[in-house]
Amino acid sequence: MALSQSKWNVACHLLDGVFFIGANIAFSVEIVIPKMISDLSNSALLLGLVPLVIQLCALLPQTFYAKKIEGLSYKKPAVLFCAFLQRAGWLAFLLSLFLGWSAAFTLPVFFAVVAVNSFGSGLITPVWTDWYAKTVPERMWGKLLGARAAVPAVLGLALGKLIQHITGVYAAPRRYQILLILSIAFYALSFLFVMLVKEDRHDGLPSHEKTSWGRYFRDLASLLRRRDFGAFIVASVLVTVPLTVITSFLTRYGLTYPGVEAGITGRFTMFYFGAMAVGSVFGGFLSDRGNPLAPFHVFPLFTLAACVVSAASARPQVVSAAWSLLGFAWGMRITAMLPAVFRFSEPHRRAAYAAILFTALGIGAFLPPLLGVAKDADLVTFPHVFLLSGALAVAGWVLFLRMPAPQRAEDLRA
Repeated sequence: MALSQSKWNVACHLLDGVFFIGANIAFSVEIVIPKMISDLSNSALLLGLVPLVIQLCALLPQTFYAKKIEGLSYKKPAVLFCAFLQRAGWLAFLLSLFLGWSAAFTLPVFFAVVAVNSFGSGLITPVWTDWYAKTVPERMWGKLLGARAAVPAVLGLALGKLIQHITGVYAAPRRYQILLILSIAFYALSFLFVMLVKEDRHDGLPSHEKTSWGRYFRDLASLLRRRDFGAFIVASVLVTVPLTVITSFLTRYGLTYPGVEAGITGRFTMFYFGAMAVGSVFGGFLSDRGNPLAPFHVFPLFTLAACVVSAASARPQVVSAAWSLLGFAWGMRITAMLPAVFRFSEPHRRAAYAAILFTALGIGAFLPPLLGVAKDADLVTFPHVFLLSGALAVAGWVLFLRMPAPQRAEDLRA
């Protein structure tokens, strides 16, 4: 018996997520990339620049591209174009790893590739958000996002063991060549399942394509004047920035412990993504049960716990526990953010709402490099950075506790 279109799409979205996140695990920005940068340089600033470059290049195109894709009858061609742009740069970086390995050569190529890939990520965010909501049944929004993160996070346990073996046996750059080849293979499989998602034609949707840019940005400003959505953005930034900061520096911090071996990054990977699987399922379950803000009442506390635990010691056991807490928090946050945005927005404005939110979240990426500069100048220590992150998480948590459940703009006008 043939699958219904909705079941087919759920299966394709799930497999896309499994392989896409598997690719991110194999060459993770949280663990593998900081280890690679540490092999090339001792600068904490360079570690902080990674999330800044990612977020800056991702946030710039979002609000502009949202204007173009709102009202399109088909979103899939735009999704495929952006998905290709989001992934293709890794092939160039893989080639560079075979051509040479030095801080003067590898790091500039790496940051250039990250910039191009992140630009693709910025383009895809608003269009994929809208496309996902239209091709997946509403009752499955949170649970499917949870499964997309949970299944590959379980895979991350095996990948963590593989990463531990590769980083322990092979020297740089060989270890990164192997991991990047694995990541690119996963990206290719992810792209295949994006291609297989079925999309019905959507005609007659309101569009900003012929609207002047001035009017378009005034319209976006009107979304920010919604007190509930504005408060949601502020609180989201406060609970996301600590996660960005601590994941930027925790691997380097763990590598400072005397006698620790390179293979420890594999152990960190297993703890992080194993806990992320649990957090993703739990976050999706809470999100679809009624109040989509319920996960935001929980995961900032796990972020706080990770900050406090990591500040206590750089011992591998302690840092592994901190990665577990962070994984659970990230898993909940990943699955909770989009369903909450969907419930704020009218169906035809999802792209704009998502673009505004993720642009605001990108602004928080300025903090890691600033803290990296302070660390390189010996003005702060890593425990100081982690405790500051914990204080921000608490501030965001308090705001979410005081916030009512979101209402769609169309319901407020009714």
